[in-house]
Amino acid sequence: MLNMQFDIKRMSALKEIILYLRDGGSLEALQIHFEQHFNDVRPLDLLLMQLELINGDYGVTMEDVKKFSSMHDQLSINDKENTFINYATNHPVQIFKAENTAFQVLLNQIQQLLESIEKNPDQTIGDELTQHIFHLGEFHNHYNRKEKLFFPIMERYGHIAPARTVWRKDDRIRALYQALKKQIVRLPLDVERVRMRYTAFAREFKEMIFQEETIILPILKTIFSQSDWLAVANESDAFGYAIIEAPAEKWTPTVEKKTNDTPHAENLVMGGGGHLTTEEAQLIFNNLPLEITFVDKNDLFKYFNEITEASEMMLVRTPSSIGRNVANCHPPKSLMKVMTIIRDLKTGRRTSESMWFKMKGKYIHITYKSLFNDEGEFLGILEYVQDIQPFFELPSEVKMGLSEL
Repeated sequence: MLNMQFDIKRMSALKEIILYLRDGGSLEALQIHFEQHFNDVRPLDLLLMQLELINGDYGVTMEDVKKFSSMHDQLSINDKENTFINYATNHPVQIFKAENTAFQVLLNQIQQLLESIEKNPDQTIGDELTQHIFHLGEFHNHYNRKEKLFFPIMERYGHIAPARTVWRKDDRIRALYQALKKQIVRLPLDVERVRMRYTAFAREFKEMIFQEETIILPILKTIFSQSDWLAVANESDAFGYAIIEAPAEKWTPTVEKKTNDTPHAENLVMGGGGHLTTEEAQLIFNNLPLEITFVDKNDLFKYFNEITEASEMMLVRTPSSIGRNVANCHPPKSLMKVMTIIRDLKTGRRTSESMWFKMKGKYIHITYKSLFNDEGEFLGILEYVQDIQPFFELPSEVKMGLSEL
């Protein structure tokens, strides 16, 4: 089935309906127009189109979509695909919603503190305001789970464009938050500038909460299977949670089908240097002091080793991303740089590329290397990541012997 988010004709028709509502059009005329264009459209596809309209350059605002959403019942939209499900409190959907509720509470507290300072600038509550704004920064965990766990599964079902447009909006919200954070730590506290930065951030942040609650989660609830939600639950710890505590127990389906996905241990021929069993090769890869990723010749993320828990990785990788196009694994803002490196490695313009940076008190070194077989055929790209901080901390004296027991 053609993904409805790419149906330009219907997208334009939905835009016209939404703008007609903005201009105060009558419900009767709206119903006729809606039935003419959307009588055979699934609620899922309608949600996907709304997601595209509010995040793309269509001139449709969040208020427009809110007004349209409030008309759903009156427009007789048949939503049998997404009937009410009573999810357990530790289900990823409930956790995501609980975080959004916590965000709303924290936003209200920040708003009250700002109003109090504006009324009485001599109050000593600047530190409390700063703490609240820094605490709000945990939304990064919330967004990372959405982008690195929800989106890869959406893409497997063919819904690539909505994930990219939402991720782009997430990055804008991140930038607005960074501007707010920089302003709040400047002394003396400029309340007017803090208010300006906060207002810009809070407006778009609240709009994203609305998107998640009324559009994104209903889409996921429609298309995700129990095994999809189980993968999300199992991999969420790698990215952490926002404001709320991590669930005491991971969610599991009521009925869990047992499968054995462990590959049969067989010999792997290693050209000229002997051979290894699958088990031996896996142990070697997982004990190298490097995080290894392999992207195949079709730009698909195919493998990563597991030298530590996902939450402790320098660059977090989880099984949900396996099979994902490498372009979709990176934020939209860095896509051009990533695709340039991939193009150059594929064409042989360069055989490798390295970069290094400091993260969480460590120097991280990354190398991307193109892989060609003996016939000159490009097979993929190997990425290896290493914590090189220990090398900076080596003592000046030479160590040649073994450590004492």
